[in-house]
Amino acid sequence: MRVLITGSGGFLGRRLTSALLACPVGARLTELVVADRASGPIPSDSRIRVEQGDLTDDAFIDRLAATRFDNIFHLAASLTLDAESDPAAAYEINVEAIRQLVERAAKPGARVTFASSIAVFGGDLPTTVDDEVRSTPTTTYGTHKLIAELLLADESRRGRIDGRALRLPILLTRPGASLPTVSDRIGVIVREPLAGRDVLCPLVPETEIPIASVGAVAAALLALHEVDEMVLPATRAMNLPSLTVRVADIIAAIERRGATGHIRIAPDARLQRIVDGWPKRFISAIGTHLGLHADVDIDAVIDDHLKDRREQP
Repeated sequence: MRVLITGSGGFLGRRLTSALLACPVGARLTELVVADRASGPIPSDSRIRVEQGDLTDDAFIDRLAATRFDNIFHLAASLTLDAESDPAAAYEINVEAIRQLVERAAKPGARVTFASSIAVFGGDLPTTVDDEVRSTPTTTYGTHKLIAELLLADESRRGRIDGRALRLPILLTRPGASLPTVSDRIGVIVREPLAGRDVLCPLVPETEIPIASVGAVAAALLALHEVDEMVLPATRAMNLPSLTVRVADIIAAIERRGATGHIRIAPDARLQRIVDGWPKRFISAIGTHLGLHADVDIDAVIDDHLKDRREQP
């Protein structure tokens, strides 16, 4: 079985790679191709092949397509703030790249597992958002994710692939240096004080956000990959059941863990508008039935981050 992970150099891609090698799916691997613009730490395994390049580069797609894959995990993306700044460039990575991979790199009937986003929802939303709520994105990034979901559903309907999409909430939190992304501007509230560094919190403390640990997301993507396509909804997409916390709860939790960095509240109006437009409570009856679960509490999310930080090379 040949498997491709795009976006493998990112924090989720790295965790997914390790989790894949350690789970029953990994036992069936003959080759795992990890692809990204920049290479990162790679587990020592003779079945891994690293491909470095840009998914918007036709020659790089050609190189990947030389190996037809049984399974593709598509994580690569141009995120919210970049997509707002340059929608055309973001479309190439968020939509066109997955179309090219499906058409050229996937074997007929290949299973394609896609990391979608809570950003497909927006506007006037109920407090609790489940899989039945209509997707009305209010960002370019969310729009691109929804287009990609529809593309996968249509290709699955036609029998070209077996696609499935998991809508992810805010992931807490990536290790390393800070990035100007929405999720990382929230993630710094956890990462920086625990590392002894002061940080500005860009959201008001009462803000409610649905979150998931990186470990929980990696496990959920693998669990979704394993389910029979007959139990999937016609949309082929579902929410990841998520833990809802207030920003104040995150701050209190890291203070309980002995964080030595100080947090100063400095709301960013643009970021606050984006986050306020997302669901507050993110659930999925289908996902729960299939064994996808939220983190137990904020302490479990912090434990996952600290464990990952300790294991960094």
